[in-house]
Amino acid sequence: MAVQEQRPLFIFGCPRSGTSLLTRMLHAHPNIAIPYESHLYNRVYPIVHRSNDLTDPRTRARLVEEILQTDYLKQWDPPPSLQETLAAVTRPDFHGIVDGLMRAWTAGQGKSRWGEKTPQHTLWWRTILEGFPDLQAIHLVRDGRDVALSYRNAHFGPKHVYHLARRWVKYLAAAEDAQAALGERAFLTVRYEDLLGEPEAELKRICAFLGEAYRPEMLTFHQGQVAYPTDRRNAENLRRPVLTNNTQKWRTQMSARDLRIFEALAGESLERYGYARAVRQPRLSAWEAIYCRYLEDPPRRALAMLTNHQGQRLALEKMRLY
Repeated sequence: MAVQEQRPLFIFGCPRSGTSLLTRMLHAHPNIAIPYESHLYNRVYPIVHRSNDLTDPRTRARLVEEILQTDYLKQWDPPPSLQETLAAVTRPDFHGIVDGLMRAWTAGQGKSRWGEKTPQHTLWWRTILEGFPDLQAIHLVRDGRDVALSYRNAHFGPKHVYHLARRWVKYLAAAEDAQAALGERAFLTVRYEDLLGEPEAELKRICAFLGEAYRPEMLTFHQGQVAYPTDRRNAENLRRPVLTNNTQKWRTQMSARDLRIFEALAGESLERYGYARAVRQPRLSAWEAIYCRYLEDPPRRALAMLTNHQGQRLALEKMRLY
């Protein structure tokens, strides 16, 4: 039976915003397949899109073979084969290879519609839109103060609240630009806290946006699924039902100084998405910003890099792609 053409789905959002949870929920739908993060646009595209003639079938095959050997693609369960991917490539460019990878993996899942979730791709929405003008995007937003706390426990990313606040605002700005370009028929914003508080209602809203029938198994995503390759704490949470109380951790876990710094940099963004500020008229002087950026942050970043073994592997991988 021929597979009906359906619009590709991209999940956008700042890392540590709950995109893995939303991915697992959507992947539980019988029609939607979303693999582990691909990082194709933020890591592979900048290296190869100008230096490789992808109209040459041999060049395409070599690139697909290299992509399938990356740590990220090896964690797709199971990864598509080289032959399956090349057969599914729709056009001789990088976007066609992405489409081929997604189509091949989705077919292996016995489903017909693919979705992609790599948070860093939020910053690459323009390039993605060039390749997939019919895409639909879901932007997942989480209280940035909780995002900052979650980043500190992750094996990647900045560790100082100064940079974490700026990063959260940067991702919001990119998503808002995408929303302005795509419009309401192709772009939907979902708050993480609403997804936890009323998961069935939010999933029904998401399904209506996607033109898919709501399925109750989306709420039991944690049952009978293979392990999702993420950090230990995140993996533990994904094996449980929706954690309705996994919000507002910043109230007890963020210091008064960090809270002031975060809200001085991101207070307007918090309010724009319905998150109340906790600090009245927070201030951050130019000197304190310099102190945070150049004196406090480097030692924390260096320590995080020493313990980030996955990041070290990815650096070697990037060198190999060159």
